Amino acid sequence: MKKVFIIMAMLFIISSVDAKIFKRALIEIGPKASLYINEDVQFGIGVEVVVNPLRSVGFRFNLTEIRFDPTTFHFNREGSLDAFIYLPMKGLQLYVHSGIGLKTRETGDDPKTHYSIQGGLGLNYPLNQRTTLFAEPAVIISGNGETDVSFRISVGGRFGVID
Repeated sequence: MKKVFIIMAMLFIISSVDAKIFKRALIEIGPKASLYINEDVQFGIGVEVVVNPLRSVGFRFNLTEIRFDPTTFHFNREGSLDAFIYLPMKGLQLYVHSGIGLKTRETGDDPKTHYSIQGGLGLNYPLNQRTTLFAEPAVIISGNGETDVSFRISVGGRFGVID
């Protein structure tokens, strides 16, 4: 009987907590900075667009990115399309993201196509209804025959364009 009372008390406490979900804009755009870690370390700055068609689902497309490695820079090196699943929490917005990317490059008579699969967690911190800061670690698996694993840490802001 004591266990039943404890379980009922825990269910009552959990059900009484209000998990306020912030309303996200339908379309968000924002700058980000990324640190890529694999055999060498690269830094990138870019712009992304996030579309949130549902309350708990969103999609991201990287518009542009300039990536600096020790000797050169790459403009729009890889594009990706990611899906977000937002987890309801009070005060913060956690999400799980997963996505795919494709890069095709022609060098003479030898065209090359590379794929990438990525996933990780993200944290949104809403400043107001239209402005959100985010931090996001991710694992990226890419390659074409040979597989390369790298880690990415991104931070930035998103601004609501259309509600």
